[in-house]
Amino acid sequence: MHEMPNLFYPYTMPALAVKKKKNNKSLFKRISAWLHLWLGIGSGLIVMIVGLTGCMYVFEHEIKDFMEDWRFVEPQQKAFMLPSELVRIADQKMNGPHASSVTFSGRDEAAIVGYFIPKKDKKASRDAAMGKRSPATELNQAAATKPDLRLNAKRKAGGKGEAPRKRREGIFRSVYMNPYTGAILHVKSTSRTESPDFFRFMLNGHRALWLPYEIGRPIVGVGVLVFVVLLITGIVLWWPAKWIKSMRDKSFKIKWDASFKRINYDMHNVLGFYSMIFLLMISMTGLVWSFQWWSKSVYWVTSGGKSLVDTRETPLSDTTSLKPFNITNVDKIWFKLRKENAQAASIMLSIPQKPAESISASVYQQSNTFYNMDRFNYDQQSLKELKSKSPFAGKYIEANLPDKIRRMNYDIHVGAVLGLTGKIIAFFASLICASLPVTGFLIWWGKKKKSKKPAALTKAVVTTDPPLKKLRVVKKEEEPVYS
Repeated sequence: MHEMPNLFYPYTMPALAVKKKKNNKSLFKRISAWLHLWLGIGSGLIVMIVGLTGCMYVFEHEIKDFMEDWRFVEPQQKAFMLPSELVRIADQKMNGPHASSVTFSGRDEAAIVGYFIPKKDKKASRDAAMGKRSPATELNQAAATKPDLRLNAKRKAGGKGEAPRKRREGIFRSVYMNPYTGAILHVKSTSRTESPDFFRFMLNGHRALWLPYEIGRPIVGVGVLVFVVLLITGIVLWWPAKWIKSMRDKSFKIKWDASFKRINYDMHNVLGFYSMIFLLMISMTGLVWSFQWWSKSVYWVTSGGKSLVDTRETPLSDTTSLKPFNITNVDKIWFKLRKENAQAASIMLSIPQKPAESISASVYQQSNTFYNMDRFNYDQQSLKELKSKSPFAGKYIEANLPDKIRRMNYDIHVGAVLGLTGKIIAFFASLICASLPVTGFLIWWGKKKKSKKPAALTKAVVTTDPPLKKLRVVKKEEEPVYS
């Protein structure tokens, strides 16, 4: 005869493994999640640096106006001095190099005479001492005597009608002057690489991660291209499965009274959504400077299939005249432009350094913006206006749509196209951009740590209390509960 089990003896049933949830996500969403995770981890540091330096650079002009008092003068009831007069005074102060540009702004702003002192090329200096001529020197001499040969020379050098890009290395020096008296207020020197100021330092990090430009710039370009993919996959992952209230609240609101994990998740998910369209615009305009194929593709799309003209080409002056350049010709151009643009915010004129160079003039219709600018070139001897096919040439108001979009690229990038409001939006969007790799990493790290823990087990708990009560399976962390 079998012995009856003692129902009043306490015992525990064997542990039952928790059944793993079935993944109901679509293949497209799973691929998006995989790309979002690993591309985000791979590009996180680049995106964070570019975002932080970008938000610091947005208000460059406003901060400089506040901190650099030499940029302003007391308005006077008399005319500005001539460009040639300011250049003569500044050249005496500099005692060596000749001015390369002069800029006039508002009646309460200082005039600026600009200089560029190129960095000496050791190899070129050695070749010059030995009587050798570099290919670049021969190209410049050919262009000076026969301007029509310049484009052909560029084709030979670049292979596709474009000269190889080479950044000018040297010191940019700005002499701030009182436009009424010619008094020198301040001399400021900046360099792209050697002891740059704060904003140049930020810009170097933003463009090239403080690496040499030929190394850092492609890295930043790839990082930003990956970030565009992350924005697209991010919106796929953000999209609510059902548009019920609880899901909408989770997608559009940050639950500030929740745990740190939940707040961190909401900051990544919600802030990423709200900033997505702005970050997409900032990223796509930034890629214009990173990749030629992207720049040309954007122009091709916006123009309906037209090719982008090389924007680095500038019209050349006629060099058949034997007369030396007279700087008073810059005065004549300045008088002409001031008469035609009485409400302009500023006018910048270049000063030719070589016989083939033209006088370049940029008329800025608004302060601290670049898109609404008219650009002209004039023969340095005859002062005849020289035409160019560059999208930046001529008057902004007369430009076609794709050229206007190209001119607006920088101002869209920094938000200046919408004035101060646009800059504030760009600032916070860039700040959110820098935070996304951090919040995203914390989400991944939290899940990784959680997955390393042993799966939670469940067990049936029986007590000696009335055996007729129905047993209930509970988690091991909970106390026994009767139903």
